[in-house]
Amino acid sequence: MWFLRHHDQTRVQAPVAGIYQTIPTVANPQRMGLLAMQPTDAVINAPLDGDIISLSSSRVSFKALNGQRFELRIDTPDYQNSCDWQVRIGDSVSPLTILGTLNGNLASIIISIYRIDSIPATNLVTAAND
Repeated sequence: MWFLRHHDQTRVQAPVAGIYQTIPTVANPQRMGLLAMQPTDAVINAPLDGDIISLSSSRVSFKALNGQRFELRIDTPDYQNSCDWQVRIGDSVSPLTILGTLNGNLASIIISIYRIDSIPATNLVTAAND
């Protein structure tokens, strides 16, 4: 029983060493900002236990052990900043896993973590009578 409860709670940890920042606002109601940091170190670790479900040049999406989805997003106005990812889609990660390393000016980078809530489907479709 304890094992099942353990999976119900997902702990999100800071993915980088750095300075906490104000969470950037997102117009999408499905995203809830959890954490934002300006990194002082180039190494990005996984913020939680789960699997990589999507990967792009500036984002990594995770599926936590309890099924919740999270996104790590790298925001920077400088196009020269980049991240060398060391993980691939389908990899299982934990907070000890190095996701990648940042290149460029760390002072202009904000790393944010968002929880992605799915919109539940409803049975509102009705058939028209002819």
